[in-house]
Amino acid sequence: MSSAKRTILVTGAASGICKATAERLRSQGRRVISADLKGADIEADLGTAAGRSHMIERARELAPHGLDAVLAGAGIGNPAMPREIVTVNYFGALATLEGLQPLLARGHKPRAVLIASTAAFLPVDDRLVELCLAGDETAAVARAVASPERAYPSSKHAIARWLRKACIHSGPGPGSC
Repeated sequence: MSSAKRTILVTGAASGICKATAERLRSQGRRVISADLKGADIEADLGTAAGRSHMIERARELAPHGLDAVLAGAGIGNPAMPREIVTVNYFGALATLEGLQPLLARGHKPRAVLIASTAAFLPVDDRLVELCLAGDETAAVARAVASPERAYPSSKHAIARWLRKACIHSGPGPGSC
């Protein structure tokens, strides 16, 4: 299969770097399925469980034969939105990668890209990171609201840690990181 036939799902595709990436991929002949709050092929709020489920279900409908790549790029950096920072940047990204894994498994030479941030190296709220990694979204949100200045770097640190762990556990070979 040529790269021009590849189907790529991009979250956060209505703005910023993900919009530019989606446009570039389309200009190269790739089929791009965009996902974002508005103005995308899949309109879904990755900050909610219902939105995440909707995104995954619509992706199945739009790419029944599988995805060749996923770019999990949706994210929020506004410090006035600590709840959304955690629910989108960590739990939304995680749901995207885990939920679309079956579609990736059917793709041709599948790839997944996760956008983290150099902010992951800033001081973080260790408890918030641990709550994210433990999958406790309710407690993680409460912690982020109590510590909004650390929500963004903590969410990015947590997703980077999750990725490193997931890659180690997937082992070498097809489907590994």
